[in-house]
Amino acid sequence: MSASAPRQEDQPDPEDSAHTVASLWALRACELLCVFMFATALPWQQPALWFSIIAGMGMLRWWHVNRPAFRALPKVRRQRVYRVYMWVLMSFVGSSCWFLYVPGNVPILALLMSYLLGNATLIAVRLTGDVMRTTIALCLAVLPTSLRLIVDGLGGDRLLTLMGIGGILMTVTMVFLSRAQELGVMRQVEQRRRAEAAADTLAALGLAKSRFFAAVSHDLRQPVHAIGLYLAPLASLAERAQDRAALRAIDGIGQSWRALDDLLSQVLDLTRMDSGVVQADLQPTEIAPLVQNLVRQHSAVAEAAGVRLVALVRPGTYALADGLMLVRVVSNLMDNAIKFSPPGGTVLVTLRGASERWRLQVRDTGMGIAVEEQARVFEEFVQMHNEARDRRQGLGLGLAIARRLVLLMNGSLSVRSALGQGTCMTLTLPRAEPPLHTEPELPDGSEAFPGPGALLPVVGPAALPALAMERVMLVEDDSLVAQATRDQLTAWGLQVLHVATAAEAMERAAFGQVAICDVRLPHAASGLDVALALRAMGQRVLLISGETHAALRDAAARHGLTLLIKPVSGAQLLAALQGL
Repeated sequence: MSASAPRQEDQPDPEDSAHTVASLWALRACELLCVFMFATALPWQQPALWFSIIAGMGMLRWWHVNRPAFRALPKVRRQRVYRVYMWVLMSFVGSSCWFLYVPGNVPILALLMSYLLGNATLIAVRLTGDVMRTTIALCLAVLPTSLRLIVDGLGGDRLLTLMGIGGILMTVTMVFLSRAQELGVMRQVEQRRRAEAAADTLAALGLAKSRFFAAVSHDLRQPVHAIGLYLAPLASLAERAQDRAALRAIDGIGQSWRALDDLLSQVLDLTRMDSGVVQADLQPTEIAPLVQNLVRQHSAVAEAAGVRLVALVRPGTYALADGLMLVRVVSNLMDNAIKFSPPGGTVLVTLRGASERWRLQVRDTGMGIAVEEQARVFEEFVQMHNEARDRRQGLGLGLAIARRLVLLMNGSLSVRSALGQGTCMTLTLPRAEPPLHTEPELPDGSEAFPGPGALLPVVGPAALPALAMERVMLVEDDSLVAQATRDQLTAWGLQVLHVATAAEAMERAAFGQVAICDVRLPHAASGLDVALALRAMGQRVLLISGETHAALRDAAARHGLTLLIKPVSGAQLLAALQGL
């Protein structure tokens, strides 16, 4: 048996769920009916006493096995008690060959055999899964009367003999059927166990894959980060040399870098969400200011595309959401709506109430989506109307990420569309009461620094950027990233000291006015701790990391540190240094 298979002692006993109030009184009613029937051929005290003993034993068993202390016992002990009760009870039932037997009265004997076979059928059905208990119970209940019928029939009444033989054959048949049923149930349980084990294995593999990508995101971002830093110096050299071919090549590298950066970020976002690393910080979030900020951000793109952008969202409406996640989802929906609306079209953002939830809808007047294709728009790398896989139209991951973000916020994202009639994306979120302080910091979706796609403007020796520092300590263990960062800082006229470990950083702490600290350092050291120690010595510090988990962001915000997430372009790095 495999390690994942359920142990036999952990499986419930066949009688664990059989002792209900309904079954108790149904059996007592049948016993009372039998008293009346057998009283027609016997003194009523005899069947009444016999059935009273059986009923009393049944009541005692029902009371005992339904006690919480009994149900808490291990299966082996419960099974032992069940068997004793069943075999004692069936011994009393089998004693009917003396108490209820009326020699020569064929109708009463036929009734007695029918009663015993009825009990046998109930036992066979009820005890499927324990053949030994079933076999002994059937033999105790039916065989004594069957054998007496055969013996009496040998005196000349063949009907009695046939009735006795029939009782034995029925007993044997029920034993074999019970065994066959038990084997069938065992096969079904084993098949279900294997199916569950296979499903668990697949889920574990998927989760392991997601956790793997989430864990190695730092290492994946490092080379992309270094490429971005090398682009600006290359562009500067090519510009000074007036090498147009080199400039075209650098522009192509820059576009490829931006595409790689975008793909890497989105794929890592998906894997982090699938692995459970990303968690939503649900707070009452006012929808109207958030939508207004996003409309302002997308207005230039909409105007360039000839699309009218309209928002109808009343103020004072709050949803229970993660503000940053909500900004990202709505921004993606608006971006798609503008992208797929024809010139002269309209993108409408509206908010509707539905019981205890808000429905934020983004409608466009584009070509629409066929009904059979609508479920696929939320799949990874699926793009409608982009068979050529033009990267300028996206990667097909935006809606997949948006739906996962919405699910993290306990909401839903759905699509309603028809060919030639546009598309309506509906984001549903729980309502929330306004916070006690009605002036929360609302995320507007803007970045603290230029996006990773931005390249540093070309600057010559006479046009160095204005920086309020001269010496920078770079704490970075990756040699490739360190060389690219040092070259970039040197090009801006800064003196740079590169150290690779936390110990070296503390030894040379007096060098820099500013320290740029990678978060993950050798020997399990934390760049965050180094940054805090250097800041305590009077330095300005900048954190940079390939880690993307929320705990790092929260820690940086709690300590008031600027944090950049790799890959970082030269423009981002420059803006961060100027902001210190």
